[in-house]
Amino acid sequence: MRHTTMINLNNMKTELIKLEKEFDSTIWQRGREYYHEGLVGNVVKFKNVIKAESYGNSTYRLEINLKSGDMKCSCPCDFSCKHLAALIIFLKNNKIPDFSEQVNKFNSMTKPQLVSAISTILEKNPEMSIYLQNLDDHAVKDLIKKLWFPRSGDSISLFNKVDYIKNLILKKPRFELIAIFLRKLIDMFDHDPDSNEIMDYIDEFLYDINKIKLTKEQKKDMRKIIKDYPFDF
Repeated sequence: MRHTTMINLNNMKTELIKLEKEFDSTIWQRGREYYHEGLVGNVVKFKNVIKAESYGNSTYRLEINLKSGDMKCSCPCDFSCKHLAALIIFLKNNKIPDFSEQVNKFNSMTKPQLVSAISTILEKNPEMSIYLQNLDDHAVKDLIKKLWFPRSGDSISLFNKVDYIKNLILKKPRFELIAIFLRKLIDMFDHDPDSNEIMDYIDEFLYDINKIKLTKEQKKDMRKIIKDYPFDF
């Protein structure tokens, strides 16, 4: 969305200072280097939650809940990492878009105004039309088929696409879609086996699938798909 209210986080200085204390000096310095190298992007705020991406050898998803103080990063570290440190430094030095403000504005729009706003967004970002489709299984399969590493100029990040498709599948789990999606992720892993990003996607998907009641035969089929790969199910 192009027209967003920009908020200054100076009034959240206390919260950011508290979060800063979670990092040791070495990690904080690495985070500072990441920030100055411009490796933090797509930073947005929705209510109390801030989401962002960190770039480098892999792209990681970052999330900070300003109310609870919870911090998450999809990197392998099990402690407060340099990516989160870089995000906090970014927040202390930049204004960020608050999409909750924009959503509130949508509520006051007339239907013609809303249609005009959506049309403008789609004109500038046609790939975002996937979020407005009423998708049946065939359409979801088509999205999975087209899923691949981002091309130049693609404004929807890979992890947003993966999360969107995953959420569609998990709303009403059908094993056929689960298997097709997992095979696609494995195919992407085959093309880039050093990608921590793809490994994270697969691990997260398998974790979510473990919560679903699959038959013994379906679980067996899942294990067959990943049997030659470093993943557990």
